[in-house]
Amino acid sequence: MDRIVLNLLACPRCGAELTLSGEQADRMRIATGTLTCTTCAHSYAIVNGVPRLNEELAAHQLLGVARTFGYEWEAHHRGEFEDETLFGRTREQDWEMVLDGMGISEADVRGAVVLDAGCGSGRFCQLFADHGASLVIGVDMNDAVDAAARSCSSYANVHIVQANIFALPFKPGSFGHIWCNGVLHHTPDPAGAHRSLAGLVAPSGVLYVWVYPKRFSPFNLVKRIFDLVGVSRLPPRALQLVANLLSYPSIAALWLYRGVRSLPGLGPRTKWGERTVRPRTLTELRLTWFDTISPEFDSTHTEDEVIGWFREAHFQEIATLEEPKIGVRGVAPAASLTAP
Repeated sequence: MDRIVLNLLACPRCGAELTLSGEQADRMRIATGTLTCTTCAHSYAIVNGVPRLNEELAAHQLLGVARTFGYEWEAHHRGEFEDETLFGRTREQDWEMVLDGMGISEADVRGAVVLDAGCGSGRFCQLFADHGASLVIGVDMNDAVDAAARSCSSYANVHIVQANIFALPFKPGSFGHIWCNGVLHHTPDPAGAHRSLAGLVAPSGVLYVWVYPKRFSPFNLVKRIFDLVGVSRLPPRALQLVANLLSYPSIAALWLYRGVRSLPGLGPRTKWGERTVRPRTLTELRLTWFDTISPEFDSTHTEDEVIGWFREAHFQEIATLEEPKIGVRGVAPAASLTAP
């Protein structure tokens, strides 16, 4: 962690300033130390360069979520899922998704302060840094933050923070861009998680979220069945084995499906249809299946519902994506969100 990150941090308990102490407190790059609240005096450790600011995971029903996603991203970093791609997307495709989702240009990224809320592997943090962001903070609540920090260690402008999305340790209005892809629906209160993020957007800044849509998915159908029979309660290692087994019949079924959709008159007519017939690999399917069957929470939503979250926070220029659904972005009001 660099000292510059301290300017953005606030106590996750009371929102007050944090002070830094420890044997490395006088250095620019801090590997170990202690952050102490100037008001409530609670202390938080910095370990391996990552501020440990998790608060109230049990109270927010997030212990299981942290466990399974920590396993998922640690396994990803060990090479047990995909390597060069992430859910089948290349880095170039992911960056196109960022620009399209947030409705911004390369120029808007240069010099920006960015939050990746639910940073997972750290890949999107790297992408923002590669394209000129002055400071990128990746935040996640699970223990895979150490692997994410290692993967981003060559980026001087990327820093990882461990924290709960319902008690984020940042000052209001700290970020010009907030990217939150595939996170809110894995919490017990997606609307509340959105409110937590909304207050961190700088005036005229952009917030983007993507959540599961209310539409049929064979992956989600299997998840519902597994939930009923208790498979989803297995330990993460066992769930990974189940995901690996499911990937083989899945790739065969997808091969047959693509063949049918290639027949005259049966080709895809929408962007969603095009997405369903794209080629997939075994490693992508292993990650997709684990990401599907392991979460404790996986709610689905409508566009109107998510738009309502943005309107409640007084966001403007709200826009939705045709695909991937449901992606919604909004621009924070020019006046501070915290102004009376």
